Amino acid sequence: MIEIFMKNLLKTSLTGSIIIILILILRKTLFKRYTSAFNYYIWLAVILKMIMPFKIPIYIPEKISNTFQHAPNNVKTIIDSGISLNESMKIKNSPNIITGSYPMENYFTILFYIWLIVSVIFLAYYIISYIIFNNKIKHFTYDVPDSEIRNIYSELLVEMNIKRKISLKFCRGISTPLGIGIFNSCILIPSVLYNTQELKYILKHELMHYKKYDMMYKLLVLIISSMHWFNPMVYVMCREINKDCELSCDEAVLEKSDMEERKLYASALVNSIRLNKNNTLKQNLITGFNNKNILKGRLKNMFNLKKRKKGVLIGILVVMVIIVSLISVNIFSKDDGSDKINTKGQLLQPKKVVENYIKYLNQNDKKAQKNLVTKDYASIIWGKGSKDTKNIKYINYIKIKSISEETNPFQKKSYLENGRGRRNGATEENVKIYKIEYISVDWVFHRDKETKWFTVIRKDKNSTWLIDGWGE
Repeated sequence: MIEIFMKNLLKTSLTGSIIIILILILRKTLFKRYTSAFNYYIWLAVILKMIMPFKIPIYIPEKISNTFQHAPNNVKTIIDSGISLNESMKIKNSPNIITGSYPMENYFTILFYIWLIVSVIFLAYYIISYIIFNNKIKHFTYDVPDSEIRNIYSELLVEMNIKRKISLKFCRGISTPLGIGIFNSCILIPSVLYNTQELKYILKHELMHYKKYDMMYKLLVLIISSMHWFNPMVYVMCREINKDCELSCDEAVLEKSDMEERKLYASALVNSIRLNKNNTLKQNLITGFNNKNILKGRLKNMFNLKKRKKGVLIGILVVMVIIVSLISVNIFSKDDGSDKINTKGQLLQPKKVVENYIKYLNQNDKKAQKNLVTKDYASIIWGKGSKDTKNIKYINYIKIKSISEETNPFQKKSYLENGRGRRNGATEENVKIYKIEYISVDWVFHRDKETKWFTVIRKDKNSTWLIDGWGE
């Protein structure tokens, strides 16, 4: 499970990097014709892709004939991705001794713990920094005493159709307006003199951040940067998102403004930056009116009166492509396993019986499993009061490494002379033994490498093959 997770994480990070580079190239060419809001929200497609290092399985039923017809011959391609076993898979606990080179799975386990520790450190740093900053400024925060400012703020809430509670306070500990809080939201303004028009633009800008749910967006970016801390392209994306956040907010505020209003807005922005004397905007979970690092780009963007496309259609298409890429379609039959012939009317080969049994384990279909097992062995597995249920290891997850026919005659000889073969009268030509190597997982942090042998028998050459046991 850990190996699968890490492989998917690295694969997702690599795919995300390619998409980031592609978007950066398109921003210089095709995307220049689209609004800042489009360039801002297009990053959500990348975030959606990178925040899920696994695919969402969707099972589509199909007739059993088609399932067998299209089933790959190579067993590894069917089950190498990992299989969930239900409670009926009862396998005795016998740790396998591994010799030789250091197993690849152990390298992935080490990588997993390194990744997890660093991710937690990153996330903890962001959250603790925010909490410290929030607690620090609380000591300098107080209600706005000026009724004129409160009236302007109330009018803006009505004008922008914002119904959620967002409080407004003065703060002596800051020198620039900012928004803080995802759930308990608050806009803080410094105790400096702004004229009425400047104050209106400043408050409208901060309210626009909340209307566009930029705080939630920033939280997603924080999670992505913590998950993919090892990927330099993620930091490039985060930088561009922060820039696009302010550009799209300016664009939304000035959507119906004329040139004179744009000049007043630009003046308010420049004055706010001039008054900014600290680093409050370096926090990840706040929004701010000014950012001197992108001032030139913001001024250029707000005076660009050229009409640009919203890009709704292309945005929907991109998101749909990303969503489709997150879905893993698995076609399976809803048969009960009772039909033991293939599409050509031939009896299934013994190896295929084992493969199908594993497939039904994956589908958690106990009825189909029973139809591929002899009645004698089924009574041992599922029979009430069975002694074999004692000291049994229940496996929650298994990853098959290989299935191959056992060439050593010892296993078959043991079955025929000392096992159930002695009782049921099976002959050598009607018995097949298959060796299955797999990794079992009881929970995320407990892994065992094991090997089991499946015994498959038939009455005669015209009878179906059935599983009659497994074990060491």
